[in-house]
Amino acid sequence: MTEAQQRLADVRAAIKDILEKGQSIRKDGRELRRADLASLRMLETQYAKAAAAETTAAKYGARNRISYLKI
Repeated sequence: MTEAQQRLADVRAAIKDILEKGQSIRKDGRELRRADLASLRMLETQYAKAAAAETTAAKYGARNRISYLKI
């Protein structure tokens, strides 16, 4: 798994956690507040694009598009 794919998986796990358990948790007078859902959605979009670019680069190779001719 590439770095961008790992980040994407982490962000999606955080989004899933917020959707299942809520934005904040209170216990014994303490409060845990998770990351903002809108911010996570923006990160998800960015990381999805980065992961797609990495996959495309790996599939086709990051080749130089300039061709040199010997004369």
